Amino acid sequence: MAKLTLIGMYNFDDTLFEYLTMPDGIDKETLVNNILLQSGDFEVLYPNLDFLKMSIGAWSNKWQPTFERWQKALALEYNPIENYNRQEEWTDSHNMNSSDSGTSSGKTEGTTGSLTTNRVSAYDSGDGLTTKDAIAVNGTDDTNNSGSFSNNRSQTYDGIRSGRMHGNIGVTTSQQMLEAELHLGYWNIYEKITDIFLTEFVLPIY
Repeated sequence: MAKLTLIGMYNFDDTLFEYLTMPDGIDKETLVNNILLQSGDFEVLYPNLDFLKMSIGAWSNKWQPTFERWQKALALEYNPIENYNRQEEWTDSHNMNSSDSGTSSGKTEGTTGSLTTNRVSAYDSGDGLTTKDAIAVNGTDDTNNSGSFSNNRSQTYDGIRSGRMHGNIGVTTSQQMLEAELHLGYWNIYEKITDIFLTEFVLPIY
């Protein structure tokens, strides 16, 4: 008795996976090729082509959040032999205030004066004039100046600093962490997605 397989249905209609969607970072073509290779001659659960296409789309929508988490986790950048990574950021704020005030005063002194001279001539002295008296008027001129002043200055300085501490705190050795990293590297996202797909769409009977 002939069996309907994924490969057979795909050969009949190559739009079989048109409703399949994957998160960014997961190549759809690579996944489809792996599904077809791994499905072999397993019989499909849904022989109706249109229903199978719709079911594949619904399946990918259901698993989309899980596959997205897997992709983001695998894309993380880190040092495989470090198990401690602490980052901090803080702000330093400094306020600088200064002020001064006072008064100032001054005095300007000087002298002022005038001289008044009276001259007379005798009746028979001709044109000559003689000094009769002279009056001098003297005085002082004092000017006082005064005032006040004040100055206020304020300055604020904010600085943002950051720091990072990282390394191995000794919970596990660097060799153990490296071994775990190599084991994780063997974890293949396309294989894992293919396994989930096959459990829902084919009968794994040889």
